[in-house]
Amino acid sequence: MMMINRIYSCQRNTQRSMTWPKRIPIISWTSKLKPPVPKVITFDAYNTLYSTTLPVMEQYGLVGKKYGIEADPQQLTQNFVTVFKELKSQHPNYGKTTRISANDWWCLLIQGVFQPLSPPREMVDEILTRFEGSGAYEVLPDVKSFLQKVKSQYPDVIMGIVSNTDPVMYTLLKNIGLYEYFQGHIYLSYDLEVKKPGKEIFERALEDIVSKNPELKRISNLASRCWHIGDEEVNDMLAASNVGWNGILLDRVNKYGYLSESFDKVQRTEHHLSIDKIDGNSEEVYRQSISQTDIVQASERTFIASNFESLKRMLL
Repeated sequence: MMMINRIYSCQRNTQRSMTWPKRIPIISWTSKLKPPVPKVITFDAYNTLYSTTLPVMEQYGLVGKKYGIEADPQQLTQNFVTVFKELKSQHPNYGKTTRISANDWWCLLIQGVFQPLSPPREMVDEILTRFEGSGAYEVLPDVKSFLQKVKSQYPDVIMGIVSNTDPVMYTLLKNIGLYEYFQGHIYLSYDLEVKKPGKEIFERALEDIVSKNPELKRISNLASRCWHIGDEEVNDMLAASNVGWNGILLDRVNKYGYLSESFDKVQRTEHHLSIDKIDGNSEEVYRQSISQTDIVQASERTFIASNFESLKRMLL
């Protein structure tokens, strides 16, 4: 292991003199290039571990039809961007700051999205229930394969979740069969009252992980053996790098442009990020992502990949 660490250290020293970004074909991830096996891997949740089977507003519309409410998904999408932004401002942290429940926060969002229509409470409740499980979400095959390989072949690797979300995630993870991989290591902005891209959420997550796994105290420069994977450049890849971890941007459809042949990086605004949250079709997303196998290294501690099969070759 010491020799592998030395090889990787030399490799990284060489990389410092290179110009970023750099494309690395999947076949290049041999033992000489691979980093040491991680000690900790954390994941963002939505659009990283699971994705919507259909765009969110299409699903809202399908439920609405059952209650006689006809709504244009495009109009619902436009409404969502405005309502989501307003609610984050009026009731931060999914309502915890202003002492309304996360469930009530989501009720307000659904009701606001359908304005000027007035959805009945039964319809709102059905939408909420739908988005607690496999009716709305799918775990893509490469995700399950990656998690299973870590659990079976690298049982000492701690896997966790670091996500800006609310406690409904605990129910969702159980319903879609992922909770067992992360039990005891789930760190939500709602619970901790700090969020990405701030450093504190990562620092507190690692502090808790080490307290539960004291053998990690013996690891020199533990942060360098920690990896975080998520679908947002700032909140995930750069946030992890800024705290001394390694950050991976999971960009399944090349939204940020790093995976294009010319590395044409695309600036994504808050509006784009809001649309990303509701515009996914898991089947189409997976089809696009699995065809791109290269990984792009953007800096010493930041990487971009389109799927977990490539990350499996890189990290495991």
